[in-house]
Amino acid sequence: MLQGFPPFGMFFTLFTVVFVIVLIVIVLSVVANFVRVFRKPSVMAPVSEETPVVREREIIKEIVKIRCSYCSNLYDEKYDKCPYCGGKRKP
Repeated sequence: MLQGFPPFGMFFTLFTVVFVIVLIVIVLSVVANFVRVFRKPSVMAPVSEETPVVREREIIKEIVKIRCSYCSNLYDEKYDKCPYCGGKRKP
């Protein structure tokens, strides 16, 4: 045996084998995470000029109700006659 080196007994070789296997697993998991992180943006469909962009806009309309002078029910201002009694709207 060489002087200055620890004895290469069964415990030392088993420890070395386990250490190398754990090190390989750690390196492979780090590489797999890097591949997954850098691969995500390419998985998404690229937006091309042909893809229409849908923009939604909220439209708020104000509905004005008026009271019928004949039956006192409320109805929309857009009607000329009361839908309940048929009375004409007074100006």
